[in-house]
Amino acid sequence: MKIFKYMKIYILLVTFILFINLLQIPVYSKDLNEKKILVIVSSENYIQLTDGNKLISWQNSMLSSISDVFIKNKENIHIDFQYLDCKHNSKEFLDEVYNLFKIKYANIKYDAIITIDDLNNVAFNFMMDYGENLFPNTPVVFSGISKFDSSLQKQHPQFTGIAKNTDIKSTLDAALKLHPQTKQIFVITDKDTYGIANRKIIEDLIPHYKNKVKFLFSEENNIYKLKTQIDNLPKDTIIYFSPGIKDNNNDNSISYKGASDILFKDAKVPIYSREGLKSNKYIVGGMVTYADTYGTEVGNLTLKVLNGKKPSDIDITRDNAHKYEFNYPQLKKFNIDTNSLPKNSVILNAPIKNNYLYKNIIIKISIMIIIFIIIMETFVIIISIYRRKLAEKSLSDNENLLRTFINSTPDIIYLKDFRNNFLEINDAALKILSINRKNCKNINSHKSNNLSDYTRNLLTKFNINDKRAWDTENIYRYEEIIPDTVNRANKIYDTLRVPLFDEDGNPKFMMLIGRDITEHKQNEKNEKLIKELKYYDELRSNFFSNISHELKTPLNLIFSALQFIELKNNKDKNTALEKYTGIMKQNCYRLLRIIDNLIDISKIDSGNFFTHFENKDIVYIVESIVMSVVDYVESKGIDIVFDTDVEEKIMAFDLDAMERIILNLLSNAIKFTPSGGNIEVNLHDRGESIVISIKDTGIGIPKDKQCSIFKKFIQVDKSLSRNREGSGIGLSLVSELVLLHRGTIEVESAPNKGSEFKITLPVGVLPEKENVKKHNELDKDYNIQRIKIEFSDIYDY
Repeated sequence: MKIFKYMKIYILLVTFILFINLLQIPVYSKDLNEKKILVIVSSENYIQLTDGNKLISWQNSMLSSISDVFIKNKENIHIDFQYLDCKHNSKEFLDEVYNLFKIKYANIKYDAIITIDDLNNVAFNFMMDYGENLFPNTPVVFSGISKFDSSLQKQHPQFTGIAKNTDIKSTLDAALKLHPQTKQIFVITDKDTYGIANRKIIEDLIPHYKNKVKFLFSEENNIYKLKTQIDNLPKDTIIYFSPGIKDNNNDNSISYKGASDILFKDAKVPIYSREGLKSNKYIVGGMVTYADTYGTEVGNLTLKVLNGKKPSDIDITRDNAHKYEFNYPQLKKFNIDTNSLPKNSVILNAPIKNNYLYKNIIIKISIMIIIFIIIMETFVIIISIYRRKLAEKSLSDNENLLRTFINSTPDIIYLKDFRNNFLEINDAALKILSINRKNCKNINSHKSNNLSDYTRNLLTKFNINDKRAWDTENIYRYEEIIPDTVNRANKIYDTLRVPLFDEDGNPKFMMLIGRDITEHKQNEKNEKLIKELKYYDELRSNFFSNISHELKTPLNLIFSALQFIELKNNKDKNTALEKYTGIMKQNCYRLLRIIDNLIDISKIDSGNFFTHFENKDIVYIVESIVMSVVDYVESKGIDIVFDTDVEEKIMAFDLDAMERIILNLLSNAIKFTPSGGNIEVNLHDRGESIVISIKDTGIGIPKDKQCSIFKKFIQVDKSLSRNREGSGIGLSLVSELVLLHRGTIEVESAPNKGSEFKITLPVGVLPEKENVKKHNELDKDYNIQRIKIEFSDIYDY
């Protein structure tokens, strides 16, 4: 009952998978001549195969060869694949599969069915039992079955095929011939469908070897126990190995090669198999069926059926796709003479003898020389024929080549005779004249009634300049202005006229070549304009440099006077005087800030602003800048907080520029955040970049103004309130300084909800030799002065 329960679960699982397949909508070819073939493959790995995994190599190679046959014969054939689980082939299971296939293939008509088995006959038997109901009157080409009763063809006239040589008896016969002292054959199989089929074949062969050898069978699934059995075999034993071993310890299939390495590496008796030598270097040999050759035979047989031959008229044969294969190192190990091998045997891994090698080299070189001589002679003949044909067609080809050339160029080209008749004119010239070739013939016939005034005037102009060229009797170059009727503008053409004379000096031909140089002339004007712009840019730079000096000189005098007044006032303690000197100093700082910003923005625009990058801890620098303004910010009734998700981040940046960026953004946050508000400065590490965020709870920025705040001389708040003064340069300078660090700056803001400026900078570190340390740390006095300058447009009065 328990087994039946599991069988029901398995059938339901397979039914579900097949039902999913049935949901796929079939696509029908629009080609009415296309033929459709269904290939049914029996495999123990049905579930995996339907999930899209690759077929096992033997079946895959066979299917590939069948497809190649159709392709080489240029047949328009569509192939569908269907897989059958050969491990579960009970009547109940197959009935369920039949019912599902009946639904799936109800609306599909196939021209032929191909079944592929490997000694298990599951696909073949399925078609024998259900084929006529599923695919009425459809030919079936079977393959891979070991036995076929020819009398069945009378009952199933739609069946034909190529039975597969089991190769097992041939392998055993060859092994016994090469080892005449053999007393027993140790057969290794497993308990799956393939192993059971192999064992059944060998058991049927036992009567052929009665009183000659004894057969021992092993279905041991534990590979290490099987290894012990092999090690204990007597020397008069040979092993027949059928792959598919599993290790019961972990229930995992061990590959053919892996099992061979464990079992046979130290084997003292010879091993034979029909599975091929490429994946098992310990096998002596055996009869091997080549899947590609077998597939080709099946493909050719299918073509016969598709071409109209009745399956009942085709004799069922066995495949010719098998040969003996032997492994040379194993032959030497067991002292087997290669001359005793079956005729036409293939010996793998055999060393190449020197005399054989030299003989092959000489033969190959001789063949290559002969081929080279033939190729050279053929080449000489081809060249001779080519030259002959080229000579015969030279005039025609040259004419076509010339016409193609002159029509492909945008330059205007024409050739006239001395009577002003056009002998040749290219498409560009026709376009300029606004005529076609038919009109050109009319011009030569002096029939110009259908020509426009524009064309007549232009032809007259050309004729006048042609006459000048005739008169000079030399090359005549002239810049002609020709109206462009399409773009309604004048174009300038550099024309070159070449008068040609005969031997007596009489005029014969006039050739004109004209090139449009309008753009070139415009570029000359633009080049002059660029030079003027560079000159004025240089003047501007010099102006800002001079104005900086001229403005800072009186500022320094004012600072000195204020400092003197402050020293004198330290004794008198005049509150009013202290207040007004403070106002004066703050406005001096503000003027100094405006001057510095103007100069720096001018330097950046002209490409003369230089940064000094050095490796520093960005976390420490930003935190130090924020901490330096805490007292000032809190004096305004505003809370300021610095937070980071990383304690240290070494990267290359300009210390002065970074300080100006942070202080400028903090200045804006303080200006536009009322008392009781908050300012948050956060630094986030993103691995290859860092993000510095300065967020406030101020008045915010309208959405329509956010795109312009980084432009020069733009102020969002244009009110006259003194605590919000500004030049409109600060954020523009911040944006430029961020760009010099290859970074980006963006803003998120809403009115009355505050603003957040995010600076993203790439993390890079300078090599030690390039890391010229300019600052060890922030200079305290310098930093205080910088804060006063950057915060100079924040007023308390």
